[in-house]
Amino acid sequence: MRLLDRLPAGTLAIGGGLVVNGLTAYAFITISSRDLGAEAYSPVALLWALSFLLGIGFFLPLEQETARLVAGRVSRGQGIGPVVKSAARLGASLALGLVAVSLLAGRWFTNEFFNGETLLFLGLILVVVGLGAAHLVKGTLAGLGRFNGYARYVMGEGLGRLLLVGAVLGLATGSIGAYGLAIGLAPLVGILLATAGQRGILTPGPEAHMGDLSKALGSLLVASVATALVLNVSPLAVQILATPQQADEPGRFLNALLVARVPLFFFQAVQAALLPRLSTLASQNKFAELWHELKHLLLLVGALGIGAVAVMAVVGPQIVEVAFGAEFAVGRQDMVLLAVSSAGLMVVLSLTQALIACRAQGRMALAWVAGVVAFPLTLLVAGDQLFLRVEIALVATVSVAAVVMFALLLRFLSAQRVFSPAGD
Repeated sequence: MRLLDRLPAGTLAIGGGLVVNGLTAYAFITISSRDLGAEAYSPVALLWALSFLLGIGFFLPLEQETARLVAGRVSRGQGIGPVVKSAARLGASLALGLVAVSLLAGRWFTNEFFNGETLLFLGLILVVVGLGAAHLVKGTLAGLGRFNGYARYVMGEGLGRLLLVGAVLGLATGSIGAYGLAIGLAPLVGILLATAGQRGILTPGPEAHMGDLSKALGSLLVASVATALVLNVSPLAVQILATPQQADEPGRFLNALLVARVPLFFFQAVQAALLPRLSTLASQNKFAELWHELKHLLLLVGALGIGAVAVMAVVGPQIVEVAFGAEFAVGRQDMVLLAVSSAGLMVVLSLTQALIACRAQGRMALAWVAGVVAFPLTLLVAGDQLFLRVEIALVATVSVAAVVMFALLLRFLSAQRVFSPAGD
């Protein structure tokens, strides 16, 4: 029980939802890979990567700030309705802005990234709207400590995506657009399940000004876009760097990356539950306790990361080939490097939650930007092997972000006298 006690409250509930989401996500990837083949699957893989880039890059800050403010009000016994309404207005504005930009670049984007498949572009528009609403719902539920509702969203998104594509493919196999629509509509299914039966969310309370939410959102948005780039830029980099004869490489790379990132996928459960807990400690100026909890979490993350690298070194290539077929096969070196980057990302994301809780969003943004800058610089000197140069750049990016973030967190905590004899 000591191991479980070190996890933030809500981790197990969200983890259960992520088990369902993970199984359905990998079923979706397996079905689409085998149905379409490596080359035709690549534009679907890019839509998948873009959906994560948009969700993490533009809407995760909304979830994080909503969770932080809601948790703070709950700890003070105040109603959260004004915060939720203010966050909804901000999220709607952001979603509409992204939709407008997407429509303006629609023809170019469809031809350049989706091989002219209009339904994939429609899926992109739907996923922008759906993720905007979904992250608002998730932030509210996390801040309230309603992790069962959060878990229902995660399950509903995964099940909805799989059921939607199953329904369409029952009529016609080989339809690339069907996969795009399934990706785009899945968040809406999750929202319906998460909000069913929820009561007492829009409780009256002190007025919430837009500035309460947006004053830290600028730094969060910079950090979040940088985070999304670190998490999702590698498949896009493969797409850009690939020659016309390597049209199947983006799909192969993404599937290998998804297998290597299985631990990171389930780490979302810890991440979602961690921020409200650390925010509560920070709001009460209990920075020594915050550091104590973070140290234990980092030890767990390190152990998980080492185990994942070992598994990928032994059976990683075989897992990819069995799951997706022989045409998606990759080398052992690829799986090890991708697993190393995944382990590093779990460390960085843990440190990110701590800095957000401490309202040090500017420091966090600086660390992520430093990591992003490392990616293209490493690409320039990492040789000409397509997968290898992208993998080395990804490991370098994660390493730079982790070192900078850890140094900035230690500096912040030192200023709070956490490491003085009285504070440790």
